[in-house]
Amino acid sequence: MHEVSCIISNELAESLEDYFCEYVRSSWCLLRIRDEDPITLQGFFQERVEAEREYAEMREQFTELPAAPNWREFDDKEWQDAYKAFIDPWSYGDLHWVPVWRRDDYVVPAGETAVYLDAGMAFGTGAHETTRLMAKRLLDFRNAYTGFATKRVIDAGCGSGILAMSAAKLGFNEVYAFDRDPEAVRVSIENRAFNDLPDASVAFVEAGLEDGLINRKADLILANIQADVLKIHAESLVAATAPGGVLALSGILAEEVDSVRAVFAPLVEAKFGEVKIDSRVDGEWCDLTVFAS
Repeated sequence: MHEVSCIISNELAESLEDYFCEYVRSSWCLLRIRDEDPITLQGFFQERVEAEREYAEMREQFTELPAAPNWREFDDKEWQDAYKAFIDPWSYGDLHWVPVWRRDDYVVPAGETAVYLDAGMAFGTGAHETTRLMAKRLLDFRNAYTGFATKRVIDAGCGSGILAMSAAKLGFNEVYAFDRDPEAVRVSIENRAFNDLPDASVAFVEAGLEDGLINRKADLILANIQADVLKIHAESLVAATAPGGVLALSGILAEEVDSVRAVFAPLVEAKFGEVKIDSRVDGEWCDLTVFAS
């Protein structure tokens, strides 16, 4: 594994966030541990030649990036061990999310359900607040309907597949999930196998929001992406929500939720009339959930 990194300015970080939003390059991230710390651009790649190519492409658009960033190479075991140190099991209600490497020692109470996963390079370990907000909405939806199994679920931007697999494990019969990152789709399919779920229990497809929702309707849509992307594709997300359904959005900073609501509220009111729009906060993150009933 190869890491490329460099310190960047706050202004450049804002521009790169928009760039990553457009191209969805999951190998890159922006890291700041404390508010007073500088921002670090980091990329993780299997091959250095791939890292050099992508970094060079970014420098063509962002000339402020240093010509000679920092490079580090480490083996797969070091990467895996570092990653695993940050992931612990967690639960909500009767559903448990358990790292695959804890499968043998984590005790799931009788009558409750576990989802086992290894996110690898894909987003969605269950450890992030945005994923937890969506997982709670999924369970709330399950609890609200006696005949929930017949309800259609879409996981838009599925990452590791954690939400889609949770729906399948809970007993939803029609679960469809997509992500534009081929690595996310690969990891999701692998996690489906970890959970002994048949292929037909949840479909994983490589697609983006611009095409993943075409000709589809769902009673519950879970879209854990990010505020800017959600706003760009608001019309498609609302159009795919079935009457009486729920549209749950996450990946939204608490300070951004009003701007997201301002985009979605007129669309859902035009389609469904007066609706309930609810929001929950977890740390600095927020969700926005539309109840179209």
